[in-house]
Amino acid sequence: MSRRGKRSESLLDELRKRTKVFEGESVEEELSERTPTGIKGFDELIQGGLIRGETYIISGVSGAGKSIFSLEFLYRGASQFNEPGLYVTFEETMQSLLRNGKNFDWNLANLIDKKKLLIADFTLMTLGDTALTLNPEAFNLDGLYVTLETAVKDLGIKRVVLDPVSVLFLQYPNVGVIRRELNIISSMLRKNKCTSIFVTETGNDPTNITRFGVEEYLANGVIVLYWEAEDDKRNRYIEVFKMRGTAHHAGRRRISITNDGVSVIY
Repeated sequence: MSRRGKRSESLLDELRKRTKVFEGESVEEELSERTPTGIKGFDELIQGGLIRGETYIISGVSGAGKSIFSLEFLYRGASQFNEPGLYVTFEETMQSLLRNGKNFDWNLANLIDKKKLLIADFTLMTLGDTALTLNPEAFNLDGLYVTLETAVKDLGIKRVVLDPVSVLFLQYPNVGVIRRELNIISSMLRKNKCTSIFVTETGNDPTNITRFGVEEYLANGVIVLYWEAEDDKRNRYIEVFKMRGTAHHAGRRRISITNDGVSVIY
C-alpha cells in the first residue's frame, strides 16, 4: 500500500474515533441536553436552557449588564444546580466581583469556601517584585489554557466565564492567532462538558455585534445586551442573536436588574 493510502486510512480511523457514539448515549441525546441558566425569564427564550458543553458569547455596550448576567449564571449554577463555576476576570478585580455579589445578596464567599466557585483574577500579573497590568510579557494563552484545564479537572467545573475575551485581542496584534487559540480553549471546555460564556463588547460599527467582528464565530450562540437612552431615561434589552441547535425567541425583550439579579420582562 502506498504512503498516501496509509495516511488516508489513518485519517479515516481518526475521524471514526472523533465521531464515535458512546455506548448507551446517542448524538441526538447529547446535543439536546440542557443546562438552565437560572436567570429569570431567560431560559424560556431558548427552550429551557443552554446546550450543555457549548460556548456562548455575551456582547453589549458598557453598562448593559454583561458581567452581572455572567456572574449570575455561575451563581445560579453553583447554588441551585450543583454545577461548580469558574470566573476568569481580565478587567474587574475579584474584590469588585465579590462586592457586586453582596449587592444582590449572593453569598459568593460561601460558594468559594465550598469549592463551588473559583474566581481567577488576571487583572494584575506579577513578574518578580514588579506588578504589571495584563500584557504578553507576563501573560500568555498557554498559561490561560493550563489554568482553565487544571481548574476544570481538579474542581469538577461545569460552568466557565471569561470576562472579557476582547482584552486578549488587544494584547496580541494578530487577531487570527487569538481566534485560533480561543477555539482551542473552547474545544477543551467542550470536551469536559463545561458550558461557557465568553464576554465581549459591541464595536463602534453598528453592523458588528462584537468588538472585533470575529468573536461570534467561536460560539454556539450569541446573546446581545443593549443599554439605550429613551426620552429621559435608559432601558436595558436582551436579544438572542444566534443560537445553534435550538429554536429561540426572535427580537428584543426588556430586562431589569433588581436586588435579585437579572430578569427578562415579557
